Amino acid sequence: MLDFPIGELITPEEQVAVARAVAIMASRDDQVSDSERHFVEELMGQMMLLPEERDLVRKEFSAPSDLLRVAKAVRHREARIFLFYQAVCAAMADNKLVDGELDALLELAEAFEFDADTARRFIRWVQDSLELRERGQQILVEM
Repeated sequence: MLDFPIGELITPEEQVAVARAVAIMASRDDQVSDSERHFVEELMGQMMLLPEERDLVRKEFSAPSDLLRVAKAVRHREARIFLFYQAVCAAMADNKLVDGELDALLELAEAFEFDADTARRFIRWVQDSLELRERGQQILVEM
């Protein structure tokens, strides 16, 4: 998991764009699961978005905007890395990464001028991290 001091690295406008892009990513497979909604809600809470900003983000579930257009509002390198990480987590919130989601992640990486191979390795790293966390939680339940 990446720990970012969000308020110090990302402007309020970028925070809204990050949350919107993550919501768009969650809706990419044309089906928003409860776990994906919950992930986006937690992210909005972490960033302390205002109620009207949260409503704007939630609209992306039913009528998603263009991912790349929204993501281009995120300008700072750290904010882009944070968005990419959150987008991978959102795509994996239902424990599967489908082709449309992977394609969107790779398009996002290209738009941010991330090296394609490095972006693929980053996606795999996040997947592995989430799987390890899940296995650890299961072990704790069994103890």
